[in-house]
Parts: sequence; structure tokens; C-alpha cells
Amino acid sequence: MMRFIFFVFLLTLPLEATQIPKGILGFGNALFKEQDYYRAITEYKRFLHMYPTHPQKNAVEFQMGYSYLKGQKPDAALPYFQKLATQFPLKRIGQDAQFALAQTLFESKQYDFAIGEWRTFQTQFPKHPLSDAAAYQMAWAYFLQEKIQEAKQELISNRHPKTLAFSQEINQWQNLPSRPPFLAGTFSAMLPGLGQWYVGRFWDGMAALVVNGMFGYGIYRTWVNEYYVSFGILTFLASGFYGGNIYSAVNSAHKYNQNIKNTNWQRLQNQYGLNLNWTGTALTVSWE
Repeated sequence: MMRFIFFVFLLTLPLEATQIPKGILGFGNALFKEQDYYRAITEYKRFLHMYPTHPQKNAVEFQMGYSYLKGQKPDAALPYFQKLATQFPLKRIGQDAQFALAQTLFESKQYDFAIGEWRTFQTQFPKHPLSDAAAYQMAWAYFLQEKIQEAKQELISNRHPKTLAFSQEINQWQNLPSRPPFLAGTFSAMLPGLGQWYVGRFWDGMAALVVNGMFGYGIYRTWVNEYYVSFGILTFLASGFYGGNIYSAVNSAHKYNQNIKNTNWQRLQNQYGLNLNWTGTALTVSWE
């Protein structure tokens, strides 16, 4: 009779009171694997609210930060990694959080701050399994700032098999095709639109040639017909379009060069990039 009463009592409890922590975490992890990061975070928050002293609390907090990072919200991830790195510097989870903190800054394009955090990580934990990965990522941070010598220096003693090939790619960086902005501007000064054609923007160049050609013809006709007021107005307007044509050529050359760099950065990232993996107990890395 007493067992029956106790069973009925359990059935009357709210769902949250009868759920076990493993079930909540399992659902959150399933959402994470489906890349549904924000719903996963909701489940992790629910777990921490219901079980604030659970032994897996720190691991779940790391998972939340990692979920924000994978969900491309690095600013939201930072507090979780900062907290764990500060509170548990002697434990693996705190050390992994230090690495993840640097990676989060890296993903935010705060390269100098990321380098500083990885440098701290290497100094404090020289025998950590991710020590080589820290040097490798510092090389990437320097490389993305086009600090070529600093990037190569970080790779000198790195033991990963792809390091040599990556170093050779960095050595070839200065040989990428480019269009000098000064030359593009000079071409458009000589003939409106020529600088745009030089960087492959045919229709922009054609528009610049036509517009400036029309102004040139109008200036010539007003001068020949002695319409000096109209001549002055057209000359003033034409100078603006002529200068804009030169600026457009220079700017187009900058964009051309940046697009070449971005394309090659992406190619190298796909070929030599490093991926973080959180196993639930430790942070590991893999190279593409």
C-alpha cells in the first residue's frame, strides 16, 4: 500500500522534478550535434539551473561557451572561457578554457589579443597536449595580419606534418597576383576608365569613359562657342567626375588585391586550418 501511494506521489510531481540530469544533457548534446546550437544552449542553461552543484557543471559551462563559439557568437562565448580559465588554472578544463579563450578572440579577429592568450597558455602549460596547436594558431594570427616573418618563426619548431607545407605557402604569399593602386590611378588619369579595365571592371571603366567623354565634349563646345559661364560650370563638374574616376580606379585596385588575398586565405584555411573539438571532458584539435 505504501509503495502504491509513493508511486502515485511521483506521478503528481512536475516533469522537471522527475527528469534526470543525463536526459537533459543528452537532449542538449543531440541538438548540438545537429548544429542547433542555440536550442542546445537552452538545454544546458536548464541543466545548470536545476542542478547547480552537479559534478558536470564545469563541463556544461564549457559546452555552452563552445556552443556560442560554434554558433558564431564569440562575444557570448568569452565569459564562460574566462571564468573557467580563471577558476581552474591547474585543472585540464581550465587550461583548455585558456586555449578556447584565445581561439574565441581569434575568431573575433582580435589577433593580437589572441596571440597574447596563446603565449600565456604556452608559458604556463608547456607540456599541454595543445601546446603545438597554440604555436600553429599564433602563426595563423600573424599570417592573417600579413606579418610573414613572425608567422614563419612560430612554425619553425612545430612538429605537425602540415607545418612545412604551410610554411612554403606563406613564403609564396608575396607572389600573389596584384594590381598596384598607383598604376591603376595613373592609367585612369591618362584615359578615364583605363584603370578600371586594368583591374577587370569593364563596365565601370566604360561608364567612366562615357561620362568623362561627354563632359569633355561639352567643355570643348562651350569654349568654341564662347559660352564661358557654361564652360566654367561644366569644367567644375567635370573635374569632380574626373577625380572620381581616378579614385574609383585606385579603390578598385585595392578591392582586387583584397579579394585575391581573401580567396587564398580561405583556400589555405580549408587546407591547413585547425578545428577545435570538445569531447565533453577535454578539448582536442584536428587539422583539415
